[in-house]
Amino acid sequence: MIKNTSWRLVIQVAVLVLLLDRFSKQWVLNNLALYETWEPIPALEPYIRFIHVTNTGVSFGMLKQFAWFWTMLAGIAVIAIFIYSMRMGPQPKWVSVSLGMMLGGAAGNLWDRLAYGHVIDFVDVRAPGLFHFATFNVADSSLVIGTILLMLYFLLEERRSGAQKESDPSSLLDQT
Repeated sequence: MIKNTSWRLVIQVAVLVLLLDRFSKQWVLNNLALYETWEPIPALEPYIRFIHVTNTGVSFGMLKQFAWFWTMLAGIAVIAIFIYSMRMGPQPKWVSVSLGMMLGGAAGNLWDRLAYGHVIDFVDVRAPGLFHFATFNVADSSLVIGTILLMLYFLLEERRSGAQKESDPSSLLDQT
């Protein structure tokens, strides 16, 4: 049974992320051949460009031999986040937004894995002469940002509850 309406914000954010992810990947599929690059702002080309690449692994193309596992894990993540968001009690908006970003990102990459057998990546970030950071997509960005937001929320909540315990005189009795 649904306890509150926080899940609606999760779903709204997830749908927005999924639509942005699908739109951007469809644009790449329609306009860039595999490994073709596009530099819309030539001055930024040494640092950021668009390139159509595929990835059967995880971040930075690691562990490509386990593509089936990443597909299964993405499916489990989508189901788990969806069920959790439906059952969670009232939550601050940032928790719902972060869960929505994570759900939409996981769903976007799961879509690719099921439809194409790989994830479509296209944003290529690098520092010339130093390193190649990563090639990623909207779903990846959403997953990372959503996870960071959720971690920050819990970190701040932990600090806040710790500060409240220190200011509560009855908490001193618990220490003896």
